[in-house]
Amino acid sequence: MTNHAEEHDCCGRAAAAPAACPACGRLGRSVKSVTLGHHLPPALRARLGSPAGFCPNPACGVVYFSGRKTILKGETLQPVTQKDPGEDVHICYCFDIKRADLRRQLAAGGSTDIPDRIRRGIAAGGCSCDIPSCIIETYSVA
Repeated sequence: MTNHAEEHDCCGRAAAAPAACPACGRLGRSVKSVTLGHHLPPALRARLGSPAGFCPNPACGVVYFSGRKTILKGETLQPVTQKDPGEDVHICYCFDIKRADLRRQLAAGGSTDIPDRIRRGIAAGGCSCDIPSCIIETYSVA
């Protein structure tokens, strides 16, 4: 399996206090600039500014925000796990694990080793996330 830890900092959180999404009002999660760099085209990244937040509400069209400036679903470079229910969406960017991988394992045997694989990868230093949320996402997808 390819290790994408150096290519993605998908779950990194900045130290800034989270703010509310300007569209739905849900409390967002602060994100690092490197995360935005991986998920946004340069022009959109420059337009957004800092500090930036992520709206975790799956029903909200806003993905990232900074004050009243927003980046919407479909403007990111690739689908975002919490915003896109598709099967070809990453649930873990660092270890290239997609929702379909998880569902395929569950359908074949009723269980999955994906959370354990993520834990082993994190322990081996292969994850670039400050706070890995992929394991939590794995259980929410299942």
